[in-house]
Amino acid sequence: MNKKNILRGLQLFLFPLLLSSCAALGMSGQLKAISKIHQGQTQQQVLSVMKGEPKYRRFMENGIEQWEYHKNVNLSGDYDVVLIGFRDGRVVSLDSFPYVYPKAPESSQPASPQR
Repeated sequence: MNKKNILRGLQLFLFPLLLSSCAALGMSGQLKAISKIHQGQTQQQVLSVMKGEPKYRRFMENGIEQWEYHKNVNLSGDYDVVLIGFRDGRVVSLDSFPYVYPKAPESSQPASPQR
């Protein structure tokens, strides 16, 4: 095996590894941001920690204003949902969970016979 083939093989092996480590670093940064949210913080403090406006806002009957962020969005459509609840402009709740984009169902039809 010559040097060129060895280098090419190493590139094919290392490139996906490098990409996955970049994604992991991005996720850990987002998880660190979530850990900086605490009860009693103001909406302005949350905007600063989360680095921007929420994707969605909703008002609940119990007087809670809820902000929804989508973080760590990947190419397959999966992401982490972060829900932050406010009462009187201060954090009273936080929830986070993964959203997994539904995959297309596999066909249940048998393969057509070959002729």
